[in-house]
Amino acid sequence: MAIGLVALTLQGMVLAGGQSPDLAPVVSDKPMTADQLAIYRIVLKVWMDNGKGKHVVHLAIQTSPFSLSDMDADCGKSLGFVAGPKGEVHRFRKEDVTLLKPSKVELVDPDAQSKEVAENDPGNHIGPGNSIANAVANGFAHGLTRLSEIRFDKDQTHAILWYDFSCGRTCGNGATVLMERKNGAWGIMRHCSTSIAGLGLEREVEGDC
Repeated sequence: MAIGLVALTLQGMVLAGGQSPDLAPVVSDKPMTADQLAIYRIVLKVWMDNGKGKHVVHLAIQTSPFSLSDMDADCGKSLGFVAGPKGEVHRFRKEDVTLLKPSKVELVDPDAQSKEVAENDPGNHIGPGNSIANAVANGFAHGLTRLSEIRFDKDQTHAILWYDFSCGRTCGNGATVLMERKNGAWGIMRHCSTSIAGLGLEREVEGDC
């Protein structure tokens, strides 16, 4: 994720496998499993590597629901993912942050951080004395990252989730991510349902999932 004239944005939660907003999420009282944390760590690491680790990841303290019924038909549906408890989400604990390294993660209240995102929207800060690059960099520094629940297949060899990074109305990135376990270790298989938008530039990219 390069900081420059182009910022990335995800076009809605449904595209990324989100869940309808009319169902109130239920927070599980169980800690996340080693597999869940390993997958989140990899997704965050790739995001941080692409961004060269310049900013702290303001991670929503609670995951977001993932509904298989809302999945893109071409995004891993043939792998037979198993639906989890309806509306269930998990909460990251302080001790989980250590397991998400090397990413620089700060757990945040998503509603409070969303206000910071709005206040630092690059579109509102471009003008005399402040370049597009500076406005976007500032927006990135106050962005909000959300991670969805993870769905596994029956053999626990494949997993799917989405991530969403928002730093303004036309600033952010996101995608659905397919994961695969090989030789006991999780890795990214491919991305799909990814869209790209920027200040004055928009294009959509559909991955071959």
